[in-house]
Amino acid sequence: MARNFTRHTGKKASDRTSLYSAVLTVLTLACAILVSDVQAANAEKHAAMAMDANTGKVLHNSSGDELRHPASLTKMMTLYMAFELIEAGKLSYGTKIRFSAQAASQPPSKLGLDVGESIRLIDAIKALITKSANDVACAVAEHIGGSETRFARLMTEKARALGMKRTVFKNASGLPNEDQVTTARDMLTLAMRLQDDFPKHYELFKTQTFSYRGKTYRNHNRLLGKIRGVDGIKTGYIRASGFNLVSSVKRDGKYVVAAVFGGRTSKTRNAEMTSLLYKSLKRASTHQTRKPMLVATPKPMMRPSIPPRRPVLAEPIEVGRAEPQIAIARVRPNDVVQGRPTPSPAYANRPPQHQPTSEPPGRAPGTLQDQLALLLARSGVVDDTSGEGSREEPEQNVRGQVQGRVPNGPYQVQVGAFGSRQEAEQSLEAVIRRTNRLLADYVPITEPVNNGSRTLYRARFAGFGQAAATSTCHELRSLQIDCFVTSQR
Repeated sequence: MARNFTRHTGKKASDRTSLYSAVLTVLTLACAILVSDVQAANAEKHAAMAMDANTGKVLHNSSGDELRHPASLTKMMTLYMAFELIEAGKLSYGTKIRFSAQAASQPPSKLGLDVGESIRLIDAIKALITKSANDVACAVAEHIGGSETRFARLMTEKARALGMKRTVFKNASGLPNEDQVTTARDMLTLAMRLQDDFPKHYELFKTQTFSYRGKTYRNHNRLLGKIRGVDGIKTGYIRASGFNLVSSVKRDGKYVVAAVFGGRTSKTRNAEMTSLLYKSLKRASTHQTRKPMLVATPKPMMRPSIPPRRPVLAEPIEVGRAEPQIAIARVRPNDVVQGRPTPSPAYANRPPQHQPTSEPPGRAPGTLQDQLALLLARSGVVDDTSGEGSREEPEQNVRGQVQGRVPNGPYQVQVGAFGSRQEAEQSLEAVIRRTNRLLADYVPITEPVNNGSRTLYRARFAGFGQAAATSTCHELRSLQIDCFVTSQR
C-alpha cells in the first residue's frame, strides 16, 4: 500500500511539473510576441541619417527617406520663416508678438502667457530653441501668417523651395497631426539651410539656458556642451514619432549634420546620435566642396491692415451638404474667452492653390473644440519619460480645432440624437470631457433631421477614415458611451 501511495504521489508531482512547464512555455511565447510587436513599432518610427556638410556626401542612411513625424523639429522651419523676415526688414528682434486665445490655449511645453500678452521676438526665438514652447510657436505663426493654418501652408511652400521634397507641415509647433510628415534627409537639408542662409541667427541654437520672467529654462538638447563642436540644433517628441534629434558638429575643419528619429527614450536617442556623430566625423572631409544654396533676399509685402472685427456667433458655421444642414458645434458666446485681434501678418498675403481665402485672421475661438482647448490648456499631458529633469514635447494633442476646419474623412461617429441643438452640443461637450483626448483631432457637429412632426439634432464627430471611426466607436463603447459609425458618402 505504501508503494502504491508513493507511485500516486509521484504521478501528481509529475503532473504539476508538466503543468508548470506548459504555463512557462505559454508565458515565454507571449513575452516573445510582445517584444516582437514593440520592436516592430519602434522600427516603424526609427530613421537615421548623417551627412558631410562640407561635401554633401551621405555618410550614413537608415530609412532616411522614409516618412516620419517631425514633432518639434517642426520649429526649425518656424524659426527659418522668422529669420527670413528679419533679414528682409519686416521683423526685428524687438518685434512684439501678441498671444491670441488660440496661442494661449496650446498644451505644454509652453511659456504660459495669457491672452493679449506680448513677447519680444528675440525671447520667442530663444523660447522655441530651448523650451520648445508650443504657445510661442502658435503666436509667431499667427503674427506672420495671420493664422496658424495659413502659416503652415507657407511653411510647406518654403520646404519645397528649399528642396525638402516630402515634408508637409500642418502646424507651427509639431503637435500631433497624422498628416504632418518629413524625412531625415529633409530635416538635414533644413539644418544646413539655416546655417547657410542665416549664420548670425543660427548662433542662437547654441543657447543652453533661457531666462524669462524669473524662470530659467534649460535646452532639451543635452549634447550641447557635452560633445566638442556640437552647436545645435533641435529635439522633438510626440508619441507617434518617438524621440527625435537633429544635431550639427564642427570640429577640426570637419562639419557633420545628423538626424535620429524614433528613439525609445531621450537617453537612447542621445546615445545613438553620439555614436553616429563620432563615426561620421571619422569619415568626413575637411575640404569644402559643397556650395551653399544662396537665396535672394526675400521681399515679402506687408499685408494690408485688417480692421478688428468680432467673430460672428449668431449662427453656427455651416459645412458639408446643403440638406440636411450640418453645423460645427459651438458653445455659448459668453462662455468663450475673447482674444484681441491678431496684428497684421508680416508675410505676403499670397494664398497657394486650393487655399480658402475667407478665413479671418486672428478670429477668437467660436467652436466647442476651441473652448475645450481653453479649459484644458493648463492641464495638458507632458512627457515625463525624458529622464532629463525637464519637460519636453507633450505626448498628445489637446488643442482645439483650427477655425473653419472642414472634416477630411467621410466617416462620422454619432453619440446621440436630441430635441434641441443645445442639448446635442452639451452631449458632445460631455463626451469630450469624459474621453480625455480621444476625439481631439475630430470635429464635433450637430445635424438636424426631421422625425415626423419634430426635429431631432444628431450629435456627431466628423472627419474620420473608416478604420479610425470603427476603432473610436469601440473605445467609446468600452467607456459605456453608445455610438455608431455612419458615412457621408
